[in-house]
Formats: sequence, structure tokens, C-alpha cells
Amino acid sequence: MGAVWTGIAALGATSAVAGVALAATPAMTQWINEPIAPAASLAAQESNDEPAAPAPAVTAEPEPTQTPVSTELPAGMSPAYITSVYPAGGQVRYGVGIVLRITFGAPVPEELRELLERTAVIDANNPIGLAAWSWPDDYTMVYRPREFWPARTLIKFRTTWVEDGLADYDPDRRIRIAREQILTIRQATQMGKLYRDGEMIREVPVSLGKPTWETASGIKTIMERYAMKRMVNPGPREPYDVQVPFALRITPSGEYLHAAPWNEYNLGVAPTSHGCTNMSYEDGQWFYEHALEGDPVITKGTGYDVDWWEGPGAVWNIGWRGWKDGAAALP
Repeated sequence: MGAVWTGIAALGATSAVAGVALAATPAMTQWINEPIAPAASLAAQESNDEPAAPAPAVTAEPEPTQTPVSTELPAGMSPAYITSVYPAGGQVRYGVGIVLRITFGAPVPEELRELLERTAVIDANNPIGLAAWSWPDDYTMVYRPREFWPARTLIKFRTTWVEDGLADYDPDRRIRIAREQILTIRQATQMGKLYRDGEMIREVPVSLGKPTWETASGIKTIMERYAMKRMVNPGPREPYDVQVPFALRITPSGEYLHAAPWNEYNLGVAPTSHGCTNMSYEDGQWFYEHALEGDPVITKGTGYDVDWWEGPGAVWNIGWRGWKDGAAALP
């Protein structure tokens, strides 16, 4: 069964068009496809031996007509030019904070945004709750649920953009969500707590950014992993050039979780880094070996909020009302 535009977002849905959800389980598909039988009258449903009184005559109202939604490119408008699609998908496993992000080479007009959303379908094998496309800026189209993805979910993204003449190619892909693993870090305690599938499995002493080098608060996600990463600050303020073990990037501007064996005496004690999250060599190695791209890292209480454009995961900091306001196809 093809997905159908409903104009609403439905809890428990596993297939979505334009970011709104409709059906996908075999049982629900069968239920949707079954013809609707005439409903028995209330009198027929009652266990009463006496004949029911005749119902008053009701004047039938004409059925409302439904106007098909056009998916054709408006006259005089050029197809959207896609410059990047995130994530790569395929057989790679991702964390529950992964998002589907499409970047375009030029600002996308509002009318075309709506068409792109309406002809993009998300299928999932688990209920994902409320979910929607949104446009944080004129170049960027992002899909995510209201909450993190359910663990162990298979997602299929498909479009008809080329067929409909809306874009230069179809960025279809499959995304595999693994276990849920979330690291929460608090400035007040300089401690992190790691939760896997809802259970705390590890406490992690950290050292966050010192004054004027504050670590950003908010939700970020793992982007890249390096066994060894050269980090350079040419100055003039506190220049450095160091090789850093077990570095996990969480923002494009250069914030990492990483081992800092030179700073272990400050872990769990004081914020002394240049903005990264320092941890012990042992903890750094553990995260390097067990973290996945898309795993959420949530930092709290630093007084400095992360911007939405600081990595794919930063869009989780946009509240749901604001997220819906950024959609083009929601009513």
C-alpha cells in the first residue's frame, strides 16, 4: 500500500509522508485495505425481542470531493540541486540520535519545499511517534522524530523526486538504528553518566571547558571517531599543537570527547579544557570502541547553548513546536 497524505501526525505510526505518519504494519495494512462493511443499526445491536421504532428520515448530504495534490514542479521553477545527504546509510549501524539531513546548493522556494516533503516517504519497522520534516534554513531539509529513534529500528527513506522533476536525484537510503546509548554530562559535578537501553552502565569523570572556553550545553551526537587526532590552535590565545588519543567529534567546529591523560587529576573536579570533554585514557578508549555515529551526548549547565548548525545532532535542540513551524507541508 502506498503512503497517504493525512495532514496530521499520528502516534505509533511507522510510515510517513511529508513527515506525518500513517500505517505500515501488516495488520494495519490489512485493516486499511479491507472494505468497510455497512454498520448495523443500534436497534439491531440491542438484544431486545420487541421491534425497534423506525429511525427518523435523514437527508443524505453529498460526499465531499477530494482534490488530488499535484506533485508537478511549478512552471518556471528549477529542480532542487542536492549537494549532500546525511547519513550514508547502508549496513552501518547508527545511534538513536541520527537524523536524515539533505542539503541543497541554493535556497529552496517554499512551494518546492512542500512538494519535496510530500513526495518523501519514511518507513520504519517500529513505531516512531510524532515525526516531521523541517527546514532550519533555506538550504537544509531535516527529518527526525519528536523523541530519539527507538532502538533497533530499520528505516527506509524513498522519494520520487526525479520522476516528478523536483530534484536532480533521489537520495534514497536505508538506516539501521542500533541499541540506545546516551551520555549525559553535568557541569556542576564534572561527571558523565552513560545509559544503555535505559540502564546506567558507566560513570565518567570529565573536565569540561574552562571559563572563556566553555563547552556548549545541549544535545550533540557523535560524528566521527579517531584513534589519534592532531588538534591545533594557532593562537594567539593559548596556542597548542597536540596529538590526542581516542577522539570523538561532536561538532564541526571542533568539540570532541577525548582521552586526556595529561589532565586526569582534574577529571570529576574542575572544568579546565579548551572546550572539549576530557576523560581518562581508559574511558576514552572505551568510548572509541563502543560509541556509534549518532549516539547522543547531552551536556547541561555550562551557560552556553549549542547552535542548531553545530553538527547533525544539534537540531534535536529545536523544540517540537518550532520544529513543526519549520515544516512546509504540515497544515
